Amino acid sequence: MKPNFKRHFKLSQLASILGLSIVLTGFAGILVTWLAVDDELSELLYEDIQQQTQLLARLINQGHIAPDELKAFLGESFIDDAEDTFLISVEHLKEDWYTSNFGFPKSFGSTQTGLTQVFHQDHIWKGYQLREGDLLVKLLRRDDLAEDFKSDVTEDVIMPILIGNTLSILILLILLMVIVRPLSRLAGLLHQRDAKDLSALPQTSPVAELQDITNSLNHLIKGIEQTLNREKRFASDVAHELRTPLTTLKLELSLPDLDTQAMRQEVDRLIRVVEQLLTLARLEASNWQQHCETFNLKDPLQSLSHRLTSKFIAAGITFNSSLDDTLLQGDSTLLTLLVENLLLNALRHATGASQVTLTLVSKGKNWQLTVEDNGLGIPQDQQQRMMQPFTRQDQRSKGLGLGLSIVTQIAALHRLKIEMHNTTPGLSIKLQPITQLT
Repeated sequence: MKPNFKRHFKLSQLASILGLSIVLTGFAGILVTWLAVDDELSELLYEDIQQQTQLLARLINQGHIAPDELKAFLGESFIDDAEDTFLISVEHLKEDWYTSNFGFPKSFGSTQTGLTQVFHQDHIWKGYQLREGDLLVKLLRRDDLAEDFKSDVTEDVIMPILIGNTLSILILLILLMVIVRPLSRLAGLLHQRDAKDLSALPQTSPVAELQDITNSLNHLIKGIEQTLNREKRFASDVAHELRTPLTTLKLELSLPDLDTQAMRQEVDRLIRVVEQLLTLARLEASNWQQHCETFNLKDPLQSLSHRLTSKFIAAGITFNSSLDDTLLQGDSTLLTLLVENLLLNALRHATGASQVTLTLVSKGKNWQLTVEDNGLGIPQDQQQRMMQPFTRQDQRSKGLGLGLSIVTQIAALHRLKIEMHNTTPGLSIKLQPITQLT
């Protein structure tokens, strides 16, 4: 026996895992974004200071800015206003002149080009120094202000991510409340329900998909109820109908002189009952394999008419048929069975009838089949009921009451409509396509 490795998970557990993954990936994304933005901004600020240092050194070397003009420019343009500003110092190593802003003193140390850092006015300044010949230019930015700038930019980038992750968690919680709870209630209702309780389930959620699930379950429950009722009725009526011929056969077999004719009639009746039961069961279960083909309906109906003529003669009924050539698409066996049931119904149940007529009229693609007798007809209130299975015109009838039900099922398969109405005298049953082509 193979072990079963399948595990069952609750939707709430999967949602919790999803929520945890959103939180973890969100924090990981924020951390990676913060590190990436910080690194990119640091590189950008460094490149900006380097380019400005190079530009200032080029202007001085080319004589565009004199030392006095530079000193005045630095004093007027760069003030310590607690904003992101620059600390600039320019020194000519050979001519021995020096200028700077913010009272930054001349300092000794390395004169090599590259990154530099100083401490001035209780702040750390980081920047870049460039030596071109005898000219040494330093350009530095307050480190705390640079960090504040990077923090502001990073916050602007990260905040939407943080808000998005928070909204995702909230939406997930709402989904849990809107979907998981109603599903749990629905599962609880199904678990508590008795097998005999086939009443409709109440709606447990306003969500359209959950309403569809509930409606589908109710449709299934209704179908099961109808099937059970049909099976109960089927078993009851079949037991009743089969009891009479079986009892007759048993009595005949117990007699010393067997009445073979009577036994043969009862056996024929049993065969007919069983055939009708099998046909109806297949049609109702949609298990009949339809063989649709184009054929002339006149041909099988002519054979049927010849086969049933002797039965009508034996019953003292005149049988007439008028058949036009009619090409249609369908299952010839089923349609022949349909007409046979109509004719046998007229033969057995047309009280007082002396004549039965089968007519097939065809006009182009339109056609109509009629079975008509001159009997007493059927009361209007019984006509629709006669189409239901196990319904007989009177309790003395030997039939099982399945003929017209089979007719209805076959007609539905071929999209045909049946009309039944009394004539003067008799009953007329008409069969024609649902959509007539004009």
